[in-house]
Amino acid sequence: MALRDKTNQRFKEFFEKQSKRNDGKEFEISFAEIQRETGAASSTMKRAIEALTEEGWLGVKPGRNTRYGLFKLLQGEAETAEALPGAPEPDPPMYESTSDFSPAPASDSGNGSSALASESRVQELEHLIDGLRRRLRAQEMTIALLQDRMAEIEDKLFKR
Repeated sequence: MALRDKTNQRFKEFFEKQSKRNDGKEFEISFAEIQRETGAASSTMKRAIEALTEEGWLGVKPGRNTRYGLFKLLQGEAETAEALPGAPEPDPPMYESTSDFSPAPASDSGNGSSALASESRVQELEHLIDGLRRRLRAQEMTIALLQDRMAEIEDKLFKR
């Protein structure tokens, strides 16, 4: 499954920022920190890193342990300028799907009670989905924190 341009752009911006902090040199960063900064799940992060590596935009090597990676930005900011115009393109389909969703209750307005019932059901489902998203995000953050702590413990063990 391909990543959205918006997600891809978020990872590019993150790695550019990290590269600037390190003066364009190779830098080591924990995967948990990447997740925290980008707000992505670990599977999305892995797919994004693979995609950027395949594009030849990012170089990846194993880090000091399994929780870290060595990254190097392979292409400069010229690529970013080209990628920015492409980033807004995924937004219109999202608006289209939203506008496709909105007329459905309006077309049912002839059946007043059924329209209200379906609209309230949709709102209830949206509320439930938002709750699940918040729970998922909290669990992802907990996992990232635990991975960070495990990396620190691994570092202490290997230093002995």
